[in-house]
Amino acid sequence: MRFIHSADWQLGERFVQFGAKAAVLRAARQETLATALKKAGEIGVDAFLIAGDLFCDGQVDDAVIRAALDAFAVVPDVRVFILPGNHDPYTGPGCVWERRLFQQKPTNLTVFTRPSVYEVAGGFLVANPLQQKVSTVDPSLKLVELASELPADRLRVGITHGALAIPGKHQLNDFPIALDAATRAGLDYLAVGHWHNRQEYDNGRLAMSGTPEPDDFGQTASGNVVLVEIPRRGALPVLTSIPVASLQWRELEFDLADFEAPRQSALAKLVELSAQAASIVLRVHLRGSVPPRLLDEFESELESALQPFGAWLLNDDTRAAFTEAEMIELRGRHPLLAQASADLAQLESLACGTPLATVLDVIPLAEARRMLDDARIELTRLDPKFFRFAHQLLSQKLQKVSS
Repeated sequence: MRFIHSADWQLGERFVQFGAKAAVLRAARQETLATALKKAGEIGVDAFLIAGDLFCDGQVDDAVIRAALDAFAVVPDVRVFILPGNHDPYTGPGCVWERRLFQQKPTNLTVFTRPSVYEVAGGFLVANPLQQKVSTVDPSLKLVELASELPADRLRVGITHGALAIPGKHQLNDFPIALDAATRAGLDYLAVGHWHNRQEYDNGRLAMSGTPEPDDFGQTASGNVVLVEIPRRGALPVLTSIPVASLQWRELEFDLADFEAPRQSALAKLVELSAQAASIVLRVHLRGSVPPRLLDEFESELESALQPFGAWLLNDDTRAAFTEAEMIELRGRHPLLAQASADLAQLESLACGTPLATVLDVIPLAEARRMLDDARIELTRLDPKFFRFAHQLLSQKLQKVSS
């Protein structure tokens, strides 16, 4: 048997954090589906499996469903099998799979709406779709029951959806699947969906294909579908990744403490990526202490340079850096904010041992400790992460009032 294993397309994903650029990301997912189906047709496969979460949820627009059905219809020789996952479970009347559009689905499309067995290429697909969003029951257990009734000499490929039962890496109500689920059910291969990075277990017989189109930063083992080839019953499957993603997700980080050098480096890196900008989703992190007037100018330059990119996010974790003269002026214009900045710096010095450099008077040490005790705040629980967040909030306010 020779087939494509895919999962977690999540068509219709809203990507609200990207604003107007979200439309670019949604269109890319539809484009990637068409690309994967075309490659499956060129390769020649017995089946194209979607192991859950074709849609981001059950409330997707009809236009999203229609686009997917049209993509399947373009490759009539590719037999497509869809398994509802936890994002788009088959819950009966009113669910996405019962929409009127599916009453006229392409003839090459099968949707598993209940546990079932389907004959393909002399072997069998053994499927257990999800019918709810959460469960503590391993969905692969049903495959044991279904496979036990099949001829012992015929290939068996399972398909289901859920988290891998790795201690500390899954939630108990997230359909935990045993890592030996394929062997336990006597399957030659078990196609699973749910996590968005590809991984393999059970001597390569159990695999997650990962999402074909990344939807977050850090998904380094995604952007592919998997070609699975099983020469005979009992043989180990041969897995080959086939790249299909339309967009690549990249991150850049710049420490602006010295400002001019990292500023030039950041702009140069964006110019370097400009030839591929339309196919890149970029997140830029800024950190370090920066004078507000310089940061405003730089962010304006950055936003202009980021416009050609497919989509982008700008994370500003900088702190407002003021000269002694600026702090004195700020104290005159906004004494409460200026003093809050000095007191926060002193508290950070006490908790984390950071150098204390401020031209403002700070709370005496004994008074600071008394205030912490009164507020029932343990100094040892205030870590650098807390202070980064506090400084960021205060810096944003300081930058506004000083610009």
